[in-house]
Amino acid sequence: MTSKIINTYNNSINKTCPECNGTLINNGFEIVCENCGLVINSISFINSFQINENKEYSSCSSTQFVSIGKTVDNICTLGSHIDYFSKYTFYDYKKKLIPAEKQKKFSKLKKFYSLPSKIKNHETDYRILKILTQICEYLNISTLVKNRAAYLYHEIKKRASCIVNHVSLIGFCIFQASKENKSHSPVSLKELCKTFSLLGHRINPKLIIRDYMQYQNFIENRIKPHQSEDFISRFINDIVNSEEILKRMKIKNSKWQKEEYRRLLHKKSLYILKQLNARIRGSRNPYILAATVVYCADRLIAKEFQTKPILTQKTASKAMNVAEYSIRDHYVKILKPFFLL
Repeated sequence: MTSKIINTYNNSINKTCPECNGTLINNGFEIVCENCGLVINSISFINSFQINENKEYSSCSSTQFVSIGKTVDNICTLGSHIDYFSKYTFYDYKKKLIPAEKQKKFSKLKKFYSLPSKIKNHETDYRILKILTQICEYLNISTLVKNRAAYLYHEIKKRASCIVNHVSLIGFCIFQASKENKSHSPVSLKELCKTFSLLGHRINPKLIIRDYMQYQNFIENRIKPHQSEDFISRFINDIVNSEEILKRMKIKNSKWQKEEYRRLLHKKSLYILKQLNARIRGSRNPYILAATVVYCADRLIAKEFQTKPILTQKTASKAMNVAEYSIRDHYVKILKPFFLL
């Protein structure tokens, strides 16, 4: 995989947040405020990935390819196809048979440029990349994560002596890539396996963990456990984009606009998580805890500004797709005694 990095962040500017004067940090893809989470600038990546990449052209950063199936996004032919896929008798534009010599010529051309000849000996790779594209579209995973997952699959397949299950391997690669790029598309192991199941693939968390134990030596970055902070941006995005919650904001005569409410939730959620030590977090699911923290943040904001809370446990549960009883349990047992009593 070849990648070219374009850093749009100017090091000469003052590295403080214009909103809260907090410290700006580089999370690998964006310049964000460490305190409020405001995105100041971004780092763009121009990636090119292709199977059996030619090392002589590894410095090329173009994303255009002239051969079939070399891109991650589209596994199909480029340009036109000679007549229908299974037809080898050719006619001219007047629907008359062309001469025998030309029939032979076009038949050879069609055979040479046909799909089966292009994917010969790489059928598994194309099938797995197709599955990768379907999973990423279903989960709305960014292109950066998708390209990284394809690269990890390619590297592990090249180095490992044998692959037990290619589908579970691409599942592990997606999970690994999402962990490396936390701010873009953090996914949990459970929802990843559920998506595979919906698409007809029998993958469970045990298979992905098995692949991690087997192939961890072939990747540079080892998986670290998810932190609740990884899911905060994702859940807040779900909240502020929920039509039901936007309607509640109007009903409650909220004094904040959508983006202002987003920033307040993000800042307060990070504040709550900072107060929770490792002993409290240790026995809790970081995914559910993050959802509960966002709900608690709304109540703290309402208390601070003496307004009515916008979120209810039911609306928050529906927007973030987390069980209502889980939010209630975490809120009553952990957050309410600390912050709202």
